[in-house]
Formats: sequence, structure tokens, C-alpha cells
Amino acid sequence: MTDRTAGVCGAGLMGAGIAQVLASAGYEVLLYDVNRDAAARGLGRIEADLDKGVARGKVEGDARRAILSRTSIVDDVAALTDAELVIEAVAETLEVKRDVFAELDRVCPPPALLLSNTSTLSPSEIAEVMEHPARFAGLHFFNPAPRMKLVEILPGRSTSLETVARIRQLALALGKTAVVANEAPGGIVSRLQLLVRNEAIRLLAEGVATAEDIDTAMKLGSGWPMGPLELSDLVGLDIHVNNSDSLAKLLGNDAYRPHEYVRQLVAEGHLGRKSGRGFFQYQEEG
Repeated sequence: MTDRTAGVCGAGLMGAGIAQVLASAGYEVLLYDVNRDAAARGLGRIEADLDKGVARGKVEGDARRAILSRTSIVDDVAALTDAELVIEAVAETLEVKRDVFAELDRVCPPPALLLSNTSTLSPSEIAEVMEHPARFAGLHFFNPAPRMKLVEILPGRSTSLETVARIRQLALALGKTAVVANEAPGGIVSRLQLLVRNEAIRLLAEGVATAEDIDTAMKLGSGWPMGPLELSDLVGLDIHVNNSDSLAKLLGNDAYRPHEYVRQLVAEGHLGRKSGRGFFQYQEEG
């Protein structure tokens, strides 16, 4: 265990999950979001997930209390100034991430690690606004972050070898297996997975097979633990569309461009699990 301090910028689904991972590894975690209510909801997500773990016998009550005691909300990004690492998990938009890292680069002096949970954007392009880009890289977690074992280390052109080594050590401390994908939008998993998910959507839209049969085929025929359509619902169809459009643009490859069928679902407010309906129907949580 450790008494070190880490910051997380962005308290949505991924940000809350990453904060939980860090606190579970013994870090004192400072959770920041520009929206105080969003930060409170993020902390609530962590508590709810831990409560489920306790109910299932996966988390000890003492561990739950310790994790929550190590996680606190801060109201100003300047409160992260003494953190030895900060992980960003805000919207997957280049301009938004650049704004965050320009500010973090100013308030968090080296050698603090500054890491982005980007899944599709170029780490080098994000780092262009930074005065100290050698200590920056992408560190892509997967949803749900507390349970998914993989992280992708995504160095940019200016990322130092020392920074990559430090991130590898961090991944080990968090109980994760790390892979490295050098300067390439989308890393490894998003590049491959989005192609399959988009093709699954085309199969559905063209009436080749039902959503249930497409997912069953990939689970039993290719060993996927979750079908591509169910996975898209879990990620969020709005996020799927945004990430697919981003890779299509960055890579100049229309194979990543999402089908109009999924765009229409998003326009109608059918975003997947979080809205109760996507490619499948879900019962409302409550």
C-alpha cells in the first residue's frame, strides 16, 4: 500500500472507475470535475460499486471504508498541485483535453506524471499545448476500470523513456497488465474493436441477422465475453459514434465511420444501457 496522492480530472463513468482503482491500490485520490454535482455523482458511483462488491462477497467491509476514506472531491484544479500523477478522463474531444492539460501542466510541476485516458486521439496532438510534454502519455483504461485487467500505454512523440517506465510501474501497482502502442490514434484495442462493432451494426441494419444472433455468434464463434452490440450499448452509443468519427477522420479510413442506423438511435436518445435502450432493451436501474 502507499500514502501517495493521485488526481483524477473528470468524474464520469471512466473517471470514477479510475479513481476507484487508484484508491484501491492505496493512493489518496483527489477527484476533480468542473461540475461539482458530477463529482458528487462520481463518488456515488464508487460507493455503489463497492456496495455491490460487499453484497457479492468480493469486497471486504473494511476495504470499502478504506477506499472511500482515501477518495475526496476537490473544487479547483489547483488542488492537484502536489499530486505525483494526474489521470484525465474528460470528453473525448481534442480541444477539451488540450485545455485540461494546458492547465495541469501549469499547476502540476515536473516530475508529476500527466496521463490521458484517451481511446482515440493522438497523444502528441494533445501534448502540443504543454511546456513539459516528456512527462505526458496516454494511459487507456477499459470499462469497467476496477475489473478490466488491461491498460494501454500510449506514448507521444515527446514522451520520455523514463515516463514509459514509470507508467509500467504504475500499472503493476494498480494490478493491471500493460501493453504499449506507439504514436497511433486508437491504440490497439479501439483500432480493432471499433471495426468489428461498426460491422456488427451494418449487419444488423442490413437485416443480415438479429442483434441477439450477431452477439451470440461473436461470443461462441470468436470467444468474445460480450457481443459487439451489447458492448456498444455498455460503452454508450453516443460515445461509440464520437469515437468512430474521430478515428475515421484521424486515420482517413471510412471503415470506421458509423452507420446511419446508430446515428439515428443516438438522435432519438437511445444511448444504450445508460438510457435503458440501445440495440437491446434494459430495465431501468432503481
